[in-house]
Amino acid sequence: MAKATVLTPDALSPSANVPLAATPARASSGISAVKPAPSTEKAVPLQVRWPRQDVKAIKVAAAQSEQTISEYMLACFHAYIKA
Repeated sequence: MAKATVLTPDALSPSANVPLAATPARASSGISAVKPAPSTEKAVPLQVRWPRQDVKAIKVAAAQSEQTISEYMLACFHAYIKA
């Protein structure tokens, strides 16, 4: 399980280190590898801790609407933004 990190400006700034596993493979047969468009932002997942009763209510509501929890939370977010 991931450890909690204190939110400081240094912790929120993107790092310049790219692991070797994340680099595209080089073509050895003369066919050039397709390079994705360079991204200026690095996506970081948001991790929050919610009370148990809220988590259970979300799971029940997602099951009743026949959605995954992610789909349900995304729908809630979009409804919140529209309101």
